[in-house]
Amino acid sequence: MIRDDLKIILGEEFRFLAIKTRERLNLTQKEMGDRLQMSDSSYSDIETGKSNCGALTAVLLLSLQENPKDFLNTVNDKFQSWYEKEMLTV
Repeated sequence: MIRDDLKIILGEEFRFLAIKTRERLNLTQKEMGDRLQMSDSSYSDIETGKSNCGALTAVLLLSLQENPKDFLNTVNDKFQSWYEKEMLTV
């Protein structure tokens, strides 16, 4: 259960990062898929939440960021909030 919750949080954060990055770069889903070394349909699945980023895709997506630490700090904050809500009440 814990692992599933954290996987959902991370998947959503990467989904939002992918969308924001593609929009910032003014790319189509096909062009973004090419940058991430994947098909446009696989990339579309990430944006729609049908699938999560794999490790390589996550690394490539982070490499397109001006400051990847901003994203990592956001994820850390989300995990911390989850922990405070779910684990400290047990």
